[in-house]
Amino acid sequence: MTFDPVEICAVLYEERVDFVVLGGFAAIIHGSPLPTEDIDVIPSREADNLERLAVALKRLGARIRTAGGSVETRLDAAFIRNMPHMLNLTTRFGDMDLVFTPAGSLKVYEQWLERSRPAQLREGLIVAVASLDDIIASKVAANRPKDHRSLPYLESLREQLE
Repeated sequence: MTFDPVEICAVLYEERVDFVVLGGFAAIIHGSPLPTEDIDVIPSREADNLERLAVALKRLGARIRTAGGSVETRLDAAFIRNMPHMLNLTTRFGDMDLVFTPAGSLKVYEQWLERSRPAQLREGLIVAVASLDDIIASKVAANRPKDHRSLPYLESLREQLE
């Protein structure tokens, strides 16, 4: 399977899912040269949106990602609603993380959306992308080794863009 985050976004967009792209793929959209192996999104937790998200996940062939591979389960709106922090998935277009409580001061979808910017990924596909400042702040708060390695690049990118 080839990782194609644009196709993941396309399915979410086609199903009218309200979401913001976070993490490494969002940084790439801003111009980061660092590769990523998954796409992180924070979806709205509104009931109708979770229903649309469940339809999109079915179209994507989503399965719960585990250390040893993946596990099939029913990813309906009720299941998604009960996820407190994150849901790690694999899809036919690669890995996807649904992030419900991101690291940092912004905790809910509405906060991320308010500070996001639109980005055109291809003709007719525009998605909300987290601000570079918020991506950096979230990586600092997550305090993971992989985030520490990416911070100098992201901070340099921020300086270039300013």
